[in-house]
Amino acid sequence: MKNVILIGANGSTSQEIIPRLLEQADVKLTLFLRRASRLQHMQSGRVNVVEGDSSSLADLMRAIRGQEIVVSTMGGMDLGAKTANIVQAMREVGARHIVVISAGGIYGELPPAFNAWDKSMVGQYRPINFKTAEIAEQSGLAYTVLRPVWLTNKPTEAFQLTRKGETYKGTETSRASIGRFVAELVKNPQQYANLNLGISQPDTDGGRPEAYR
Repeated sequence: MKNVILIGANGSTSQEIIPRLLEQADVKLTLFLRRASRLQHMQSGRVNVVEGDSSSLADLMRAIRGQEIVVSTMGGMDLGAKTANIVQAMREVGARHIVVISAGGIYGELPPAFNAWDKSMVGQYRPINFKTAEIAEQSGLAYTVLRPVWLTNKPTEAFQLTRKGETYKGTETSRASIGRFVAELVKNPQQYANLNLGISQPDTDGGRPEAYR
């Protein structure tokens, strides 16, 4: 069995990841969240629901021990500190591969018109997401950094990837596509190890996402 833990398991993106991971019969999934009662109905032979605080190193170590892949979908102004806690816990217990969600735009890599609009809307969060990516890259662990842009609840699973240093493509990222990507990564972790990737929907290029046009 592949042991995978999802930190921030009650979030909207995590809810798209969970069912796609459970399609894989060899995955045993741990769901880590602040209030376990919210997902207690999912407890089963393949799903372990664990209550804990991502700011607590002890809680993280207890939950991460024995895991192979650690997926964090957390956000917030303290995301850098929480990511650093996860990395420390992983080092302490010997977990190997961290997956974090940062954001497109942190390197100014969006096409000029979209970059200017995005920066005017959410530019204040770029330093936080930049730090999160940097912590993962410098962790000494196998890492995968995902940089989505404007998140949607569209059902499409199609995605396109851009590497760090390349000009970003697209203006939208569906949560469903992140779910599919994470499922593919868990099937073959080496395929995406030590990569920092923009992830977005094909055919969404423009100066801003569809909902703001």
